Amino acid sequence: MTPDEALALAKIQHHLARCTQAGDACKADAYADCFTTDGVLELAHETICGREAIRAWMSGPSVIPAPADGTPGFVSHHLTTCHVEFTTSKEAAARTYWLVTSAAGLDHNGFYRDDLRREDGCWRIARRRPRTLWISPASVLHRR
Repeated sequence: MTPDEALALAKIQHHLARCTQAGDACKADAYADCFTTDGVLELAHETICGREAIRAWMSGPSVIPAPADGTPGFVSHHLTTCHVEFTTSKEAAARTYWLVTSAAGLDHNGFYRDDLRREDGCWRIARRRPRTLWISPASVLHRR
């Protein structure tokens, strides 16, 4: 790994953490800014194209329903192993594993496949494909 790649890796990992925290906090502007202008968020049953569409999606109702009993709910994503491969000096591909905790404990887990690109001097997500590998029987996702 070159010194430039090591610096880029640190910037990418910082960026992915910032994106995760913005998503958990439902900060639509900060979350959308993590994507390129033409960024794509490819969910299991929906594909959202463009930063502005991602901002609108994040501003909408949460895909995780609030607890029926009125108690405060939360989800917290925890990034774990992250492998980044540089395809060019301005493009990279990453696979990052994540765990989600909620009031139920370990709620679900999976990984992100991200294509990243330098845009306006920053590394941003050009395409994100989250994939869930496991869901707890007590998961907040079952409240739908």
